[in-house]
Amino acid sequence: MNRHKHTHRTSHIAHHTCRGLSLVELLVSLAITSMLLTATMVAIDASFKAYAAAASTASTQSATRMVINRMLTLIRTSTAHGPLLDDPTDNPPVLLLADGDTIESYYLELFDPAGQHIRVEHRAATQELWLWIDDDGDLLFEVTETQQPIMGGVTQAKFYAHRRFDNDGVLVLERGSIDMTVVTDDDASLALEGANLPPIRAIASTMPRKLE
Repeated sequence: MNRHKHTHRTSHIAHHTCRGLSLVELLVSLAITSMLLTATMVAIDASFKAYAAAASTASTQSATRMVINRMLTLIRTSTAHGPLLDDPTDNPPVLLLADGDTIESYYLELFDPAGQHIRVEHRAATQELWLWIDDDGDLLFEVTETQQPIMGGVTQAKFYAHRRFDNDGVLVLERGSIDMTVVTDDDASLALEGANLPPIRAIASTMPRKLE
């Protein structure tokens, strides 16, 4: 009799020891695991998106800053600048603002210290800044002269020439200003995911050396 009870108790313990997960327990475990994995993947995806957006914005800011600094250097060191007169027939028109001393234009022209005629122009149709260089030093750009885009994604660019008369009664540039808006160049992953990075606006101003 005691032997029978001992055998029954041993079998009962072995039965409980070998029992696996029930279906409900398995489903609960799978649900918890899937939620943890989903939360992890969402956090990793957000981290990658933030990194890609920051890298893209930083690259655009660096390129914009470089172009702006180059144009400011040209304004400071050049010997002549334009446009200093309005031209309503141009397309888009070159305007004389209400203060009577400031010209608003889509391009900037100047002569650098080497005598080169340089023109920086915004082309709205292609959203590009173009650089033209005339080595002959005349006022006419020819197809054989250097023409190249220097920056893309420029949705808006305006040049302001605050002018004055020098001692000889000639109009010269008192202060030149640049106002640009540049769209950040999204990488492929950001474009596919519908990321919408804000445009970058850069405004800068400088004075050329005095021309008396």
